[in-house]
Amino acid sequence: MDEKTEELRDIFVDVAGEDTVTERQEDGHGSLLSDEGGVEERLLTVIDRLRERFEVDTPLSDEALVTVVRRYYEGDDDAAIADAVDADTDVVTRARIDLHLLRDEDTDAPFDLARLREADTGETVREAFDLTEAELARYRRVVAAQTRARQVSGRFQSEYEDVLHDAGIGTVLTDGVRDDGLKEATEDIGSLEEDADVDF
Repeated sequence: MDEKTEELRDIFVDVAGEDTVTERQEDGHGSLLSDEGGVEERLLTVIDRLRERFEVDTPLSDEALVTVVRRYYEGDDDAAIADAVDADTDVVTRARIDLHLLRDEDTDAPFDLARLREADTGETVREAFDLTEAELARYRRVVAAQTRARQVSGRFQSEYEDVLHDAGIGTVLTDGVRDDGLKEATEDIGSLEEDADVDF
């Protein structure tokens, strides 16, 4: 309890003549979400809002999707998450990406992923870098997730993190992937400004 809080507590005690409120004030961080059901419900609410706007093509149940989000932020890899939800790793990876949860390795491609934003470059990229159809599809999914996340300014990732932070659940750092997305967005804006540079 800091000095300011102590002063307020003393004032309350003087006015109210009791100090029962201090027990509630001293509850630990995240006490409002100490109930596991509250955490699951809030995460599912965020997931539902995402699904209202974007497609999440997965056979995973709502409960499994909540587990994907939680275990991702707890630092588990897709194989570990797949074990937890009794699903194939590829299924978990696709669902995670659709939920706008990207890992650094998702964007670690042997070519500039921005090329896949041009509809006619997919096969050219696949042939040039000897990618399988599955690899190309995965990179396309990553690019789509990056684009959708930028459209909403990373809102859903922020909401997942807010829920877990309020619950006192540790999260892994995802700044690297976000910085990459911000850098791409900034470069796109710069290109548009250059294109719009007209003498009057």
